[in-house]
Amino acid sequence: MDWNASEISLYVDDILLNSIDVNEALYPKGVYPQYPFLQAHYLVINLAIGGSQGGDPSNTEFPTTYEIDYVRVYQ
Repeated sequence: MDWNASEISLYVDDILLNSIDVNEALYPKGVYPQYPFLQAHYLVINLAIGGSQGGDPSNTEFPTTYEIDYVRVYQ
């Protein structure tokens, strides 16, 4: 993810998947903050299991291992 004052771009293996202008990303009128990507944020690393994107986990053998080698954050 490359996030600067004007744009957020998402990549996987250096291939651009999505890009958005932060000034065009607005919450509906009356919802605060109006510009959600111009606020302070923090990072959450999560393993979501199941759902429509990952498929049916019922044939998965648990427990299994979830390992993160590293996370890089640049400012």
